[in-house]
Amino acid sequence: MDGLIVTEPTPDAAPASVAENIDQIIRVEKSALGRRSSVAAVVDAIGGFVGTPLFVVLQILAFAGWVGVNSGKFPGIAAFDPFPFPLLSAITAFEAVLIAAFVLMKQNRINVIVGRRDHLDLQVNLRTERQATQIIQMLDRLSAHVGFEHDHDADGRELGQPVAIEHLVDELHRRLPDGPGR
Repeated sequence: MDGLIVTEPTPDAAPASVAENIDQIIRVEKSALGRRSSVAAVVDAIGGFVGTPLFVVLQILAFAGWVGVNSGKFPGIAAFDPFPFPLLSAITAFEAVLIAAFVLMKQNRINVIVGRRDHLDLQVNLRTERQATQIIQMLDRLSAHVGFEHDHDADGRELGQPVAIEHLVDELHRRLPDGPGR
């Protein structure tokens, strides 16, 4: 192998094709994030923050401080919301409604992105299926052309046949349950 330099990937490095795919995925993700409106970016930031341990700790500290102040635990600070803390209850209920709305808005946006990814995945899978079928058919023709005898079992014959997506969808609808209760 004169002049041919073969480099083995290091155990820590991904093969070039994998790294290229990851770069493409990163570009797609950045593009999706870049198309967000400023309102969507704020909603995502709030929706993301409320699901963190820091948010939970801050909530606990705020509620403990509120209860402490309004229970007279801190001399010199007058209680402004005495037990049973009706203002705290109202603020907490309002906060819960807002947090639920922010989380649902973020989830809806994520669902749109996931739906697009699913469609892309389906397109890639259908293209791959078509290409694999064509390769099998070409190999069968090549084998016949050079006089190579081979016997296909039922699975082998089936792999060489094009797949109609409509039949797969019909079969899935026929055989899969409709919902979680079934």
